Amino acid sequence: MNVELAQQIAELINARNQLTKAYTVEKVLAAADNYVVKLGPDSKLLGVVEVRAVQWYQCEIDHLSVQENVGRKGIGSSLLKEAEARVVELGRRIAQCTIRIGNEASEGLFKKFGYAPTVTFFNKHSGNNVTVYQRALVTARG
Repeated sequence: MNVELAQQIAELINARNQLTKAYTVEKVLAAADNYVVKLGPDSKLLGVVEVRAVQWYQCEIDHLSVQENVGRKGIGSSLLKEAEARVVELGRRIAQCTIRIGNEASEGLFKKFGYAPTVTFFNKHSGNNVTVYQRALVTARG
């Protein structure tokens, strides 16, 4: 990943999310392997999602973000499918995300893919109520 792409990623994540700490080029570059990106024909960033391993069995899918001006072209769905594939490649079984209450686009996307709400709590740092959604990607053998 180059500095220009890292800058685009940081700017998109910061613009499309209500974060308590802004993403920087340095933060993105330090975890470059965690990002799944969709680029347009002009190599401009259309969307991004971060996949972070948090437990031996679980990954967090963070800040799935699509540029506002690209319309509904399935970019979010495509990014989520790729993020889930990355979770499985990493040998994890559960994908999890945290969504701000009222973010209907994100709630709808993750529910469409079978994610279930687990717990809701108040994030005192952001001032938002958030819900943790989870989905098992590798099920138990019976």
